[in-house]
Amino acid sequence: MESDRPLRVTVVGACHLDRKARGVAPFVAGASNPAELQSCPGGVARNVAENLCRLGAEVELVTRLGADAEGDALLAGLRTSPLGLAGVSRSPAAPTAFHLIALQPDGEMLVAVADMRVYDEITPALIRNLPESVWESEALIADCNLPQETLAFLAGLRQKGRRMAAIGVSPAKAGRLRPHLAACDFLLVNRREAAVLTGLDPERAAPAALAEALLAAGAGEVVLTLGAAGICLAGAGAVVELPTLPGRLVDVTGAGDALAAAFLAARLQGRDLESAGRRALAAARLTVETTDSVSAELTPERLEQISA
Repeated sequence: MESDRPLRVTVVGACHLDRKARGVAPFVAGASNPAELQSCPGGVARNVAENLCRLGAEVELVTRLGADAEGDALLAGLRTSPLGLAGVSRSPAAPTAFHLIALQPDGEMLVAVADMRVYDEITPALIRNLPESVWESEALIADCNLPQETLAFLAGLRQKGRRMAAIGVSPAKAGRLRPHLAACDFLLVNRREAAVLTGLDPERAAPAALAEALLAAGAGEVVLTLGAAGICLAGAGAVVELPTLPGRLVDVTGAGDALAAAFLAARLQGRDLESAGRRALAAARLTVETTDSVSAELTPERLEQISA
């Protein structure tokens, strides 16, 4: 049963600029490729937090910015949003993180590179010094840009009555979750991230087998993203595969973050697993149809309309 009261969530992790280079023609390896450049606010935690706000949640963001022009610009943008920002801090040494994404002309990602050193400073000591109000929430969402010791600390906060969700981010970083899967009420990963956590072959293992292996390792519920093929949901004895919703592909950046936010909002407000999955796919569809990392069209009403 869905609750009518506002959902309160704390989101911890990345906030940076997404710099996108879209090829004018298909990229050729080892050559200079003409591209059109665009920048917009991004970062898994920031995107998830904004999406949750658009879906009616009250959200505290915990992140780390550099003391530089990019950090100034991001903070100015955050201050125009309804996000709680008591958990946003500045580094005197590390630069604001950046994410450079090469997109094929059709909007599919070719490769991405990133400098995320500043997030290593989101330590348990930093988190302990944040105002208590930051943690007055029903749920905690962490992305794996965080150091492993910070994920361990957040797992301890989950044990104080908050449900916890974790987002894999990348195969290189998802392994940080391995010791903490039992603390994840919700785990959101793609096939390669699931393979890192389970030891299964991502190419040979069926989606259901990957999801069930994550449940066996301790995760409460699993959202396994399958790219253009959709998602596989697993939890409480049920495994459901749902196809991607048809739509116009402009840019895949941020689609996974929108999917995560919509799924978590739905589940935390009492919707069943499959209904939450359909809303998640609707949010992803809206996001791939824009060049921004968060769709300005995302509302509960639009998700209801698309997922019906």
